Amino acid sequence: MLKLYGGDRSRASIVRWYLEELNVPYEFVKLDMQAGEHCQSEFLAINPMGKVPAIVDGDFQLWESGAILLYLAEKHDKMPPTLEGRAKIAQWVLFANSSLSIGVFVEANRERELPRLMTPLNEILEQQPFILGNEFTVADVAVGSVVGYKY
Repeated sequence: MLKLYGGDRSRASIVRWYLEELNVPYEFVKLDMQAGEHCQSEFLAINPMGKVPAIVDGDFQLWESGAILLYLAEKHDKMPPTLEGRAKIAQWVLFANSSLSIGVFVEANRERELPRLMTPLNEILEQQPFILGNEFTVADVAVGSVVGYKY
């Protein structure tokens, strides 16, 4: 069974959301970040950076929420069949984890960045129900998890 490592109020919640959407059974391994469990050798063997989330899927280990989302989408046949379609999914996952996250999570950037980022995003979602059209994808999880953050 897939194991997802995370902590309270961590980006592991993004991966949990997608696992639930996929209806994939998993075990959540909650690390006590305050006690430094993410810095112990046991977890560092999974992610040498000492960050969550990370997954162990059989013998395969992966960390970084965006990489995990893309892996899960690919593994569970939720990626488009074309290179261009997969690139669009990756574009939105990377956008969520970089540009949008910096605009939301870095307080000094919010006032300047959020209008620039949210205006076109809102325009897209006024035209269609999901980021890439009429179908819910991993891109919606990646972007939605950042937009839904309460700061």
